[in-house]
Amino acid sequence: MKIGWKIPVALAVIAAAGTYLTLHGWSWDHLSDAWRRFSASAAHAGEGAPPKPWIEAKAAEAKTPWDGKTVELTQSQAKAIGLVTAPGKEQSEPIILSLAGATEYDPATLTIVRTQFDSRVDKVLVEQGSVVKKGDPLVELFSAELAQAKSDYELAQSQWEHDKQILDQRAPLIAKGTLAGKEMIEVQTNELQSRTKMKLAKDKLLVYGLNDKEIEESLTEDGLRKARLILKSRADGTVIRRPVVQGNYYDQTVELMTIAPLDHLWARGSVSELDADNVAIGQNLRVIFPYSHQTIPAKVIYIDKAIDPDTRAAKFRATIPNREGRLKSGTFVRMALEIPPVAGRTVISRMAMVAVDQLDFVFVKKPGPGLIFERRAIVTTREGNDQVVVAEPSKDHPGLKPGEEVAISGSLILEQMFEDKAMTQAPMQSAGAAGIEGGLPGVVYSTTVE
Repeated sequence: MKIGWKIPVALAVIAAAGTYLTLHGWSWDHLSDAWRRFSASAAHAGEGAPPKPWIEAKAAEAKTPWDGKTVELTQSQAKAIGLVTAPGKEQSEPIILSLAGATEYDPATLTIVRTQFDSRVDKVLVEQGSVVKKGDPLVELFSAELAQAKSDYELAQSQWEHDKQILDQRAPLIAKGTLAGKEMIEVQTNELQSRTKMKLAKDKLLVYGLNDKEIEESLTEDGLRKARLILKSRADGTVIRRPVVQGNYYDQTVELMTIAPLDHLWARGSVSELDADNVAIGQNLRVIFPYSHQTIPAKVIYIDKAIDPDTRAAKFRATIPNREGRLKSGTFVRMALEIPPVAGRTVISRMAMVAVDQLDFVFVKKPGPGLIFERRAIVTTREGNDQVVVAEPSKDHPGLKPGEEVAISGSLILEQMFEDKAMTQAPMQSAGAAGIEGGLPGVVYSTTVE
């Protein structure tokens, strides 16, 4: 029979030896000696399996089978890689999200000034930026439609007074029952109809913006005066927009000007979808004006329920006071949003976390005198430049409890050692399970004979 395993085994041993040397501290002298003993025994045996005495010797030197989770170091190895450990701390301080934002007017408090009828603007009485009070005059209008409405009210008022006078004259007869029933009903009906028409005509003038005094004065106005009206402010504030132009005609759909109260402003910001779930109504934030070096405390009063498809962020807002009116809408600000701590979460150094294939791991030191580290998957809820917040333990993952000691400096080297061990120990254990106890990792022993 021809021996078919010598050449494949020789090549495989050379390929695997380099890796195995690193993990087990072998020297090239050890490997040479093992190879000499291996070759001599193989030549003497002439069989298709490695020499049993050599296998038994290496099996005696081997440690317990690798559990696939831990890495063990000696004191000299820990010193060589600069290993430093530290316990995880319970999250007790809020996380600060630094975000960009801007101020704007509160749209719920804006007063849009429009005319309620077709008219010509004869005069504009305020400028953009003017501070106005409720009732202050804004523009002078001239409108044939207004004049017609005032005339309709005057006629309705006159008709009602006439019908009421007749009703008052007939009242004694109605009381005595001497007035015919038909005539009595007619007198009462006429007064009711004219009173209703007069009320409708007055209501129309109220909708047009006239007050009771102006409506009563319209009864004595001439034709041209009936066509004029001074439009007045309905609120206190500042004129922030004034597109109206003197001499132009406008209808009720066109904005003449906008008045905004400046006692407060909105501060709007955006938070990425990665952190959007951590933002809630009522959370504290600081609105920082970088140019004036002013900081104003506020609270989140609203957050969008959907992520913007273009920016992949959710908008939120807060209200800030502006009592002196010095703050300006449209100012860029920085916003420091406080995410409160969550019970059960642990804070560790950013250096302790190792990311592999989009998964996050830490090396947790197992209790006891030795240096045995468990490679443990974690779920991060917040990752900063210097700290990482680990989610509380759940049924889906073990998490990390406060007080557990993790590797900080040297964690990357531990990860490399773990991967090297996984590449070498797993094949060895597979070979052992196949009945070739103590075989070199990565070596495939051929028992084929020709």
